[in-house]
Amino acid sequence: MAEQYDWAAIARNPKYLELKRRKRIFLFGWWIASSIYYFLLAILAAFAPELFKIKVIGVINFGYVFILSEFVMCIIVALYYTHVANKDFDRMTNELIESLHQGGAI
Repeated sequence: MAEQYDWAAIARNPKYLELKRRKRIFLFGWWIASSIYYFLLAILAAFAPELFKIKVIGVINFGYVFILSEFVMCIIVALYYTHVANKDFDRMTNELIESLHQGGAI
């Protein structure tokens, strides 16, 4: 038979609320920063097209470098999220589970 959890008690738990708050702040902040960086390419192309005429190496111009930097940024954000999730979010989740076991919610 499946275990029964007291979801209402879990949702009210201060450790859960703190974990949820910290994750929301972290993810929302990085989502905003990533979105701004993503749309910056279109904004620069519309309002500063002379930037895209700058040659970096041979036929590679600023636009190509900027587009490639978006891929690099995605990788960096993913690695940073993995680091923070492993260091902070997993620790907080384990503390929450431990407190739920002790409090009888699980």
